[in-house]
Amino acid sequence: MDAGGHLVPRFKIRTKKKAYTAIVEQMEQLADGGLEYNKKCFISSSICPEDAIAVKELIEEKFTKLDGEVQLFPIGTTIGSHTGPGTVALFFWGEERNN
Repeated sequence: MDAGGHLVPRFKIRTKKKAYTAIVEQMEQLADGGLEYNKKCFISSSICPEDAIAVKELIEEKFTKLDGEVQLFPIGTTIGSHTGPGTVALFFWGEERNN
């Protein structure tokens, strides 16, 4: 999502494994404190709990100072109608972006 709350595709990555890695790398670059990030982290997914769990495990392995476990939530019908099944979205506190 951009600063205005709009859904914006940022990258096109092929294969789930590469996508998981890219998500975690983005968090490493953008999270408040980088690998020292010590706040909450959330994942929302659309009909793919196993994918959300795979990303959760990668994050918890790399970010050892999180405030508790990564929390998992389903994507609701409104956002899901835009993104479709198989979506995994990662949420964390980070630097402010203008795009």
